[in-house]
Amino acid sequence: MDAPPTTPILEVDIDDDQVAFFHENGYLAIDRITTDEEIEWLRGRFDELFAARRGGAPGAFFDTARPYDAEGDDLFAQALFPELAVPALRDTQFVRNGKRIACRLLGESPDGVHHWGHMLSKPARIGESAPWHQDEAYWDPDLDYHAVGNWMPLDDADVDNGCLWFLPGSHRLDVLAHKHKGDDPAVHILELVEPIDTSAAVPVPTRAGGASFHHPRTLHHSRPNTSDRNRRAYANEYQTRPVKRDVPADRPWITEGREAFEARDMFQP
Repeated sequence: MDAPPTTPILEVDIDDDQVAFFHENGYLAIDRITTDEEIEWLRGRFDELFAARRGGAPGAFFDTARPYDAEGDDLFAQALFPELAVPALRDTQFVRNGKRIACRLLGESPDGVHHWGHMLSKPARIGESAPWHQDEAYWDPDLDYHAVGNWMPLDDADVDNGCLWFLPGSHRLDVLAHKHKGDDPAVHILELVEPIDTSAAVPVPTRAGGASFHHPRTLHHSRPNTSDRNRRAYANEYQTRPVKRDVPADRPWITEGREAFEARDMFQP
């Protein structure tokens, strides 16, 4: 597997006003996090993984919008831990710049912050929506997290093909009750149990190579891809080591989803 391009070099950081905006609103968008040359290289790695239906561990590739072993075209496929399948992803300017900014937002030193990634495909015309959700709703209820997500489209992302929308200030909420879409635990994607007022939500169209950061409790979603353009995206979660909770959070959808995931018939290498 070839290495990412080393030139041109782009170093990106944020200022105090941007840090303040993030803490006030729960998200932050930036115009550029890596180079066009690296985006082209990342598209190649993305396409190779998705053609092979491969994540970084057994069972780490699946369609989030349908039951795990459903036949047919993927509507919103995900490859977890791609850096384990393609270690060179760790050497990208996307990761270096993303970690620098994440550390600023978390108020942590680089030595204490690690990351893991996932890639998402929302294909032209059939790409499914991501319902309103909080990322932390997917995570281990036994643990407390200090984390920030970094999302970058590999294709220009707008309202028509599925850019992210954020609900400003929603990161101050607790983790809300979620359920698996359609009340089917074999469908990975989550949605809120009770609707919430999202009239103040903000769409964040993002060019390929731009990026956004968001708190793991910030409510966000993306619309279906109704365009003739694919929407490929690469995201990393940056976090300190999670801390064991004295009392696990009450998130029954996690247990239901784990049982359905472990019952899958087909595990990709």
